[in-house]
Formats: sequence, C-alpha cells, structure tokens
Amino acid sequence: MLIADKKDYRKGYEKHYQSYKRLKDENADINSRRLLLVYSVECGLKYKLLDKWNEENPQKILEGTDNKKKNILTSHNLEKLLKELGQQGNFKFPQLETVHKNTVNSENYHQFYRYCIRAKEKQVDNEKIIEDSLYDVACWIKEGMRK
Repeated sequence: MLIADKKDYRKGYEKHYQSYKRLKDENADINSRRLLLVYSVECGLKYKLLDKWNEENPQKILEGTDNKKKNILTSHNLEKLLKELGQQGNFKFPQLETVHKNTVNSENYHQFYRYCIRAKEKQVDNEKIIEDSLYDVACWIKEGMRK
C-alpha cells in the first residue's frame, strides 16, 4: 500500500476535480470523468478526515493501534468516509446492477467506471444521480478546504 499524506490527498482532490470539470464542460468521456470525480471525492474526504483527526501524515494511523481509523482511511466506501465526517445521509448514492449481475455501491464505483462496466438497462437515471451526488460532495469538500 502506498502512503499519501494530507497534502497529497488535497492535491489529488484538486487535480482530479479540475480534470472532471473540464471533461464535464466538454460533455466528453463520461466514464473517465465520473472516475475522476470518484477519485477526487475520495481524496477530498480523506483530506478532511486527516484534518478532523489533526494528522498530517497517515503513517501514524496505519502503523498504530486504532483499527477504526485505519479501516476508514484505507476504505473506498464513500458513505463510510462521509459517516465519519458527520455527513451520513446527506448525500444519496443509489446502487446499480451491472449487466453481469453484480451490485455496484459507493465502495466500488471506482471499479465500475475504471473498467467501463455497463449497467443494466434503465439505470441511466441512477448513474446521473450518482454523478450529481458526487459533484455535491466535491462542492461540500471545496467549501471546507483550508487555504
């Protein structure tokens, strides 16, 4: 596992978010832009977690005895990260079902978009809701970012 510190998470949030916005403005590469948004949000949430925990370097958490923080910090589950930040239920993340009959939730959105997996028919609305929710989270993160 690679270690990213608070500055890395912030930079990841900002770079991926800017790239997402460019692709969104161009109405281009829907899977790629959504993947960038997922990663932007994950980085931003982990930045906010480290800020909340007054920790610049997560190495102490990852090597420490606080398994709850360790599990949260290594998770891709956006709802779990939001819950730790007191935002549980403030953003909606519907589940999708793939053409392969797998369930996609906030923990594996990054895989869904990274591999360009197709959702079952009639799930386009849910994919739009997911993108809108991720965008709302990204905006919430931006509002709380320290300069």
